[in-house]
Amino acid sequence: MGEIIKTIDNIQIGNTKLNIELNHSTSEQGNYEIHIQNEKFRLALPEKEFLQMASCFVLARKQMDLLKRRQTIQDAEKAEGTGEKADGLHK
Repeated sequence: MGEIIKTIDNIQIGNTKLNIELNHSTSEQGNYEIHIQNEKFRLALPEKEFLQMASCFVLARKQMDLLKRRQTIQDAEKAEGTGEKADGLHK
């Protein structure tokens, strides 16, 4: 296991608290490792894979927010009974 360089963040998902740590590599290639862990769980990822995973989470969150906004607009249109979208165009 690589030596800790620094703790990047402490996060909570539901009732689970996790530490995210930047670590020196254990391989000869010398790439950093990111550890996501707590007392019951540990996930070690090369830095590149962690960044790919984190990007997927950010994109998924943006897509979820977009879908929620779209649903809110549709609900408001139904409540008004106008049959028009927020941009003024007919369905």
